[in-house]
Amino acid sequence: MMLKVLVWQVSNDTSFKDKAIKILEQQHNGIEIVGEAVNENIAKVDGGGQYDVLLCVGAKKFGMSKITADAHKLNLPEEKLLGDWIVCIPGFTLEKYRHLQRSQLSIISKNCFGGFISNLMGLPFRSPFINMTVRDERECIVLYRNLHSYIHLPPVLKGTQFEHILKFDYPIYRIVDVDIHMNHYRDFDEALAKWNERKQRINWDNLFVMMFTDKKEILEQFDELPYGKKVCFVSFKSNLPSAWYLNPKIAGDNYLWEAVNHFGMGRTVYYDPFDMLLYGKKTPLIDM
Repeated sequence: MMLKVLVWQVSNDTSFKDKAIKILEQQHNGIEIVGEAVNENIAKVDGGGQYDVLLCVGAKKFGMSKITADAHKLNLPEEKLLGDWIVCIPGFTLEKYRHLQRSQLSIISKNCFGGFISNLMGLPFRSPFINMTVRDERECIVLYRNLHSYIHLPPVLKGTQFEHILKFDYPIYRIVDVDIHMNHYRDFDEALAKWNERKQRINWDNLFVMMFTDKKEILEQFDELPYGKKVCFVSFKSNLPSAWYLNPKIAGDNYLWEAVNHFGMGRTVYYDPFDMLLYGKKTPLIDM
């Protein structure tokens, strides 16, 4: 049965539109465009939701959280929304993406990777590990070993540090013996409020835990952690199940953390991100 697609243009950015439609056509042996509309006019051609996909053209400009909120106001079926750029992510299939949406995944990450890949995949933030970093690798291991107990303890302001790129002082909060650098917040109260708000959203039944390291002993400690889906990006090859090798030189990055962040942003997609987040499955997409 042919996939029925309603096109909703939410901004003037149509750079992903043609490629997204072509991919959907290839994956479904053709599609039927049942209508097209711009912004609020979509409500007039919705037709009671008689379609399979509401393709949101130009959605990356705003992010799926805003598009979802707008769809709710217009009484559009949120479960049929699909950002055009998401279709263009290597590894995409509609089945895998819908499964990922329904999974209510919480991403626990050492740095901003969690926020980057959530934005890339159009996923809501179900974790406080957004716009922050745990710089010390050993502290990160301690945190992951005690995640459930640590996450329920109140962070205490330890001090501040200057953010050289953004040019402001940010707060460092401490939970027992782990420093949480809230390096994207100049407002200390906002940083703490976001942490406390987002930790309430954690889905403990579906965690994806991530870190990165250049040290084999840290990788070995991470590999022993009792999580079903765990990924440690490393700059060396290893046979340990949780070791995911990245070669920063492929994209011209100078450091492992740059390669990790750029993967999260979708600039260099080393592995299938859908398989990674859904199953912890390592599906290489490029030769490293």
